[in-house]
Amino acid sequence: MFKSKNIKITDFTLKSKQPFFKAQSISGKFQRRFTGIHFYEAEFTANYMAQDINEVKEFVARHLFGRPFSVPLSYFSKYTGDVRQMVTAAAGTARGGRKVRISNFTGTLKAGTVIQFENHKKIYTITEDVKSGGEMKLFPNLRQNVLAGEVIKYQNVEGEFVLKTENIDWKIAQIGKMKFELVENV
Repeated sequence: MFKSKNIKITDFTLKSKQPFFKAQSISGKFQRRFTGIHFYEAEFTANYMAQDINEVKEFVARHLFGRPFSVPLSYFSKYTGDVRQMVTAAAGTARGGRKVRISNFTGTLKAGTVIQFENHKKIYTITEDVKSGGEMKLFPNLRQNVLAGEVIKYQNVEGEFVLKTENIDWKIAQIGKMKFELVENV
C-alpha cells in the first residue's frame, strides 16, 4: 500500500463476501450452499497534506488498472495463540480441498485464525481448533494446490488486493482525503 508515513490510513473496513444460496424447508431444516468464490473487499480513507498529493497520485497511477498490491490486515490477522514455531503442510492437498494435514509443532491453532500458504496470497480461516499433526479445516476451499512442506503463515497475514474504485475525485485542498475501495485478488 502506501510506503510513506505522510499518508495516514483511517476508516479501514474489511468485508467478507460469501456468495451463497440459503433455504429453509417446511420441516425447518436449513440449507446453505455456496454458489461462488469467497473473497474479501476492503475500503479505507487516505488522508494527506497538499504537499504529499504526488504520493497518492503515484499509488493511483500504479494500481488503477488492476496491478495488485499487499495490504497489512493489522488486528484482523494478529495471532494471539500459543504456537510459536513454523507450521508447514505435512502432505500435499489438491485445489478444492477443505482439509490440510499439518506438521508437528507445539500448541493449538485456534478456530478463527487467519492464514495464508506460501505459494499463493488467498486468505483462509481455520474453522476448528487443530493440534500438531492434525488436519486443519479451512474456509473457503483451497484455491491452489498445497505442497508437502509448504509454509503456512499464521502471523501478520497480508492480503493481496486490487483497486475497485472506478472514479477518482481529486479534491484540491490543504488537507486531502480520498476513499479507496479494494477487492481481494483471487
